[in-house]
Amino acid sequence: MGAAKDVAHGNRDQLTNLGFRLGLDSYPLEVTSNGDKIAKTALQYIENHDHQRFVCNFGFINRDNELLKEGNRDLWYKVQPYLIGILTAKGIPLLWQGQEFGENYYLPDQGFGRVMLLRPVRWDYFYDPIGTSVIALVRKLLKLRREKPQFRNGNYFFYNEYDRYQSKNILLFSRQYGNSFSLVALNFGDADQTVPFWFPISGDYHEELDGQNNLIGVPSNVEFGLTIPSNYGRIWTKEIGV
Repeated sequence: MGAAKDVAHGNRDQLTNLGFRLGLDSYPLEVTSNGDKIAKTALQYIENHDHQRFVCNFGFINRDNELLKEGNRDLWYKVQPYLIGILTAKGIPLLWQGQEFGENYYLPDQGFGRVMLLRPVRWDYFYDPIGTSVIALVRKLLKLRREKPQFRNGNYFFYNEYDRYQSKNILLFSRQYGNSFSLVALNFGDADQTVPFWFPISGDYHEELDGQNNLIGVPSNVEFGLTIPSNYGRIWTKEIGV
């Protein structure tokens, strides 16, 4: 959450940190307790009850009282690459209540204002245009995670090439499990970007989010241009041997 917040506030150098965090870099895979080895993982989240909603990082709608201001839901689209990231990353994704349809409460970092106001989930957000757009993306990602084992159990590789990717607001990582390989490309900027990539496996790649940017006849280990839309992402999957 800290790395994501830094990126949202314009610190693009933190994209590298976020890339490693999404892969649980240096996080222990197991712990020993009373002589027993226990598998260990971590939660991946960008919102919880102790902090303002993530959309607040991009702008506010001010009210008569500072405590009543709210995040600008019209900027919800800027949250998209972060949602795609945590729902395709290593670990266990956590969605805080109402996050899946764009809740936008502000919460101060300190003081009685943190507890003096009731901040119930506004279920009517579920049905407005912003809410339906956010939840459509979340449902698509949850379905993808459920059906594709690489997003639950697969290896994670972060393509840490600052000049090629992070400097252009792009974060690339892959997930691979058995015969399934997926490349996740996230664009945190306000402009579409085309970047070079060398796919390790030749063949046809299906785009999982929209199904409209499939890559046909991709050569292996040859420079290939990838276009990633602003404040969004692409997920290309290849079933090895298919």
